[in-house]
Amino acid sequence: MGKIEEEKTRKLMKQLERVELNKPLAKYTTLRIGGPAQFFYEAKTVDELIKSVNLARDLGIKVTILGGGSNVLISDKGIKGLVVRNCTKNIKILEKIKEYCDYTFPESESESRWKPVKAKGGKVSLDDLDYDERGKPRVGVVLDSGVPLPFAIEFLIKNQITGLQWFTGIPGTIGGAVYNNIHGGKHFFSEVVKSVEILGLNGKVATLESKDLEFGYNKSRFHYSKEVILRVELSLYKGDVERAKYVCEKIKGIKKDLPLNSAGCVFSNITEGEAKRLGVPTQSTGYLIENVLKLTGFKIGDAAISKIHHNFIVNQGHATARQFLGVMKKIYVEAQKVGIKLKPEIVLLGFSKDEIIEFL
Repeated sequence: MGKIEEEKTRKLMKQLERVELNKPLAKYTTLRIGGPAQFFYEAKTVDELIKSVNLARDLGIKVTILGGGSNVLISDKGIKGLVVRNCTKNIKILEKIKEYCDYTFPESESESRWKPVKAKGGKVSLDDLDYDERGKPRVGVVLDSGVPLPFAIEFLIKNQITGLQWFTGIPGTIGGAVYNNIHGGKHFFSEVVKSVEILGLNGKVATLESKDLEFGYNKSRFHYSKEVILRVELSLYKGDVERAKYVCEKIKGIKKDLPLNSAGCVFSNITEGEAKRLGVPTQSTGYLIENVLKLTGFKIGDAAISKIHHNFIVNQGHATARQFLGVMKKIYVEAQKVGIKLKPEIVLLGFSKDEIIEFL
């Protein structure tokens, strides 16, 4: 370490309490894969989050924000710079607000016709559970970006607030839900986002309205803007709590067999046009990997394509990031042979451009 780096380290550790050096990161991810953070800090409040990010930026130290660690693959070499684990946790329920929504919902069965689903074989799909809450009174809720999504869903339903039930079974944080505009069934998180409070590159806090967030399928402006999500205001519902609970329980049942020790779906689904061209009945990339690419059972070391859901790569014990990335590349290359260019859904952290060039 040169003198300049030593001075940066000294200043960072002096001005920021609880900083740890060379902290292993694997345990902070659902994959249990990843090398150490050069510097590691847990921000327990929004003020601490702002302070840590601004300090590192002022010192010329790269900053990486880590939330629930559910949608990331961290390099075996770890991450250079400061890794800030977002542990902020406040939730504030506001007064009822005027109806707010600029999202176009798909047509759904009217609420009056809803009843518990009895599908063949006892199996229920997310589409079977779908309904439209737009006629219900709206209520505003402000959540710190580090609030775990599963906790938020449970907490809000206990407080007679619905609207997040579609995202049951998805790990991660509120900030991560905004960052990737997560989806549950036909619903996207952007449906309920009213505004986001961010820390800009200039070190100042600002508020962005939903229309300015460039939401799309598994994406938002935060994929490139380097702004830090601090708080999120959601426009939720004083809806049918019992129905929301029912949906939560059914979704848990649907997802109970999804693989553990994974990062979730590795690649985005293919387009409708691509599915038609290949003559497959679904846009599911998992179906593509299993039935078109014929990669069932493929593995490198302990990184394996799941036989339960083929768009999941699982850590079967001691998988490395290199092995996981190798399985990703195998799927990617085989998909190219049938004219499909897959797009990763997971975030790759700490890798060089040479290691992930095909995914850029």
